[in-house]
Amino acid sequence: MRGRLLNLAAIARAIGFALVAAAIIAATLHFRETPPRMEQRSADPAAPSDPLSEELKRCQVLAAQAKDDAACEAAWAENRRRFFTYQPAPNAVAAPDAPPKSSVR
Repeated sequence: MRGRLLNLAAIARAIGFALVAAAIIAATLHFRETPPRMEQRSADPAAPSDPLSEELKRCQVLAAQAKDDAACEAAWAENRRRFFTYQPAPNAVAAPDAPPKSSVR
């Protein structure tokens, strides 16, 4: 006994396998390319340099000897102060001192 000419279940299964294979191939081709690397910013000599960052770089080079260096301790303290202190943006709008009173009672 022969099977039906149009076995829909077998055709659907074959299409499903083909779609899964196409998805695997597409994913492989997509992830095969390496992502572009971010370019390192070059140091612009015209840009103003921060003396604190220069001192912190020097302390980083000193490594373990920096813990006894007073200048390094002062630089780290200033760095912590800058990091943990909130500094609003210069163009930020100041908040009003008191909330507006409602006219509805």
